[in-house]
Amino acid sequence: MSPRKRRYWLAPLGVFLATAALARVDNFQRVTTLGPQETLTQANEYMAKIRSTEQRVSTLKDQAQKKKDVIKFTCVNDKLIRVRVHLSVADQSMAGLNSALARSDAGGRQHEFTRVTILYEKVLVLGTEAENCIGEDASYVGKTTVDVEIDPNIPDDDPTNPQLPPPDVTRPPEASPFV
Repeated sequence: MSPRKRRYWLAPLGVFLATAALARVDNFQRVTTLGPQETLTQANEYMAKIRSTEQRVSTLKDQAQKKKDVIKFTCVNDKLIRVRVHLSVADQSMAGLNSALARSDAGGRQHEFTRVTILYEKVLVLGTEAENCIGEDASYVGKTTVDVEIDPNIPDDDPTNPQLPPPDVTRPPEASPFV
């Protein structure tokens, strides 16, 4: 990969990672301010979104399999396997969170909630990557229409085709008055 292509590829990745880092700081600050019941409610919402993402990626895998597109199938299947691993770990973290809530262990509760939050973020990224594996088929919403507004102050003549002046048809003077 040329350095120029690598630079164009790394720039959006850097923006994404910076955004994710800021989101994690925000989530960490939120963890410390959430009460036990709020933590459980938020963790349950994350788990529901993780499960719905897993179902969506599974549907994308089935679509790729029906189309017999090996490349898309392999890409989506890789994402699905990783989503299911994260779901399994998130289920374990939820069990740990419930256990910490039963013991009134604030440190354990924060730790398990943080794990669920990180897994949730990773699963969202994997879901987006799975959508990207499928490509334009998943984003096609219909025929594109374009509305054009032309400024009335723009002249009608084409600046790329200049009008030439008419040829000069006047007779030139005689070469010598003595002839």
